Amino acid sequence: MAKILICEDDDLYRQVAEAAFAGGDHELSFAQNGDEALSSLEAGPVDLVITDLVMPGKDGLEVIRAIRETHSRVPILAMTAGLASLKEPLLVAAKALGANDVIQKPFRPPALRERAEALLAKAAAKRDESAA
Repeated sequence: MAKILICEDDDLYRQVAEAAFAGGDHELSFAQNGDEALSSLEAGPVDLVITDLVMPGKDGLEVIRAIRETHSRVPILAMTAGLASLKEPLLVAAKALGANDVIQKPFRPPALRERAEALLAKAAAKRDESAA
């Protein structure tokens, strides 16, 4: 079971994320903005962060930067709908700041789950390698 923090300000995409992991054994927690996400991280460890990039207050790029400064091994999946002209530059910036993967909205719940599971598997393999 993995602990997944989902930082998303849009109700619809929080529901999509919840549907993506329904019936699974992962523990989900939600933050509506970057400040809430960073507070959640400080309250306890998580195995994966999924963050929107365009949010009020601290945006997703700031969240990624802060996570990389303090929790460098936590995998991050960044997502955005953004404006059409900004979508690609935002996703490129997210990768440059340390997101392990990116996904464009709109997406179907299985696509989100597949990306998340891949990141969790990769992180587990790295932990196994370093323990050996």
